[in-house]
Order: sequence, then structure tokens, then C-alpha cells
Amino acid sequence: MTQKYPLLTAVWEQNRIRIMVIVILLLFVVGAYAGQRWIVEPNLLALRTEQTRLQQHVRQRQMEFANSGVPVSAAEQIAKNLQQFNRLIPSQTDFSAFLGELFDWSGQAGLEIHQISYQPKHEKKTGFLRYGLSFSVKGDYSQVKKFIHLLENAQRILLIEKISLVESSTGKKGRHKVDLRIELTTYFQEGSA
Repeated sequence: MTQKYPLLTAVWEQNRIRIMVIVILLLFVVGAYAGQRWIVEPNLLALRTEQTRLQQHVRQRQMEFANSGVPVSAAEQIAKNLQQFNRLIPSQTDFSAFLGELFDWSGQAGLEIHQISYQPKHEKKTGFLRYGLSFSVKGDYSQVKKFIHLLENAQRILLIEKISLVESSTGKKGRHKVDLRIELTTYFQEGSA
């Protein structure tokens, strides 16, 4: 081989170490390419596919969350709570409707309200009208209990401030009649229609 290719032989003998380094580097580059092509790229493709699937899942969950009506942030939760609170405090013009509800609740319990005293008061701190109401009813203990239950489950802000029960007489079938004296407080928005 030395006689056929004298130039190659001369280069080999003078640069043997350099040529070996170049060959080793070429083998390293080919090995790295092969490793990337057959090991890294399939794993990378699998990871990208998994990432895309997870991103789609996250987007879907975000859409479900947004469509569920659940507030996304604390500020939205506070705004929602304030709106709900304001719905519980009706306009002052609804006071007569509230009195009608009181009479309906007493009727559902089998009781009768004969007279209601009320005193409106403007709350400077909140801007609401505070109505203190007092009245009495007479009936069986079970009727009184049902009436109080209806008051407690009202869909408005209604505070039972004071209750007094006094046994008044024995009614039909030996049942004891009870006089219920009750003081309530409720709130209305002043001047809103």
C-alpha cells in the first residue's frame, strides 16, 4: 500500500495522532447522531404527545370549571356573595309583601296574627332600613314550633331577637295553648325600587 499511495502513506506517518483523533471524533459524532435518532427522538416524541394530551386535558377542565359557574378568583367570589346578600335585602317598597309573608307563615302553622307593631330605623353605617317588628300569636305548642321554623327558614335576612312563651289555657283534647310573643328584625334597602 505504501507504493501505490505514497502521499497517503506520508500523511499517515506524519499525522497519525491527528488522524486518529479525527476518526475518533467522527465515530463519536456518528454515535451521537445514531443515539439521538433512535433513542432521544422517540422519547421526545412520546413526551411531546403526552404534553399535548395533558394541555388538552387542562383546557377541557378549565372550560368545565368556567361553565360550572364556580368563581375563578376570590374577587369574583366576594362579588357573588355581595350580590347574593343584596338579594336577601329587598327594597323598602317590598315591606307590605313581607307583612303578607308573615301572615302566610302564620296561616301555614294554623295561627293568626291580629296586630303587628313595627319601628323602622335608618342604619347609618350600612345605609339599610332596619325594621323591628313585634307581635303575638296563640296556639298549640306544635303550631308555634312550626311557625318559628318557617321564620327561621325565610329567604331573607330575618333575625329573631326575642321570644317569650306563656302557657295560656288548655284547649280542645287537653292540649295546652301557648301565647308566643316574638320580636323580629329585618332589613330593607332604602329608596330602591
